[in-house]
Amino acid sequence: MGLAYGDTNLFDSGSMLTALEIQAAQMWWHVREGDTLYEEAFTKENKIMGILWANKRDSGLWFAPPEAKEMRLGIQLLPISPITENLFSDDGFAKEIVEWALPSLSREGVEEGWKGFVYALQGIYDKDGALEKIKSLKGFDDGNSLTNLLWWIHSRNLGSQ
Repeated sequence: MGLAYGDTNLFDSGSMLTALEIQAAQMWWHVREGDTLYEEAFTKENKIMGILWANKRDSGLWFAPPEAKEMRLGIQLLPISPITENLFSDDGFAKEIVEWALPSLSREGVEEGWKGFVYALQGIYDKDGALEKIKSLKGFDDGNSLTNLLWWIHSRNLGSQ
């Protein structure tokens, strides 16, 4: 908005607030093995927080059990937009989250729309592999339509690794 109005103070303030929000989300919601914020047993089982309360944390979501890792990943990825790349700027961690969530996609009843979020995150480090998986989807979610997923994948600067 600061750029649109030519207001450098608004731009600087918005940039700082955005950076702080990204750091907070990465600290509280991205669960990295070896971090000391949460106990070791929790960090071994989880890569993304489900619900963070004032005095507890949950692996599940209010609408899904802890086993629905694709939903947990998806709810933290919504909406897929240009800022998503900054929120998930660590390619190695993005790969860990995808590898953590992929096995849950074979559960009975997993909806295609939730799979799309896992594949979108895969696009950060494996554009071609993610594109093939996205093309195989038979359904989409409002938060990750085919158009949005194709935009996301084709706007990645990285090639396959």
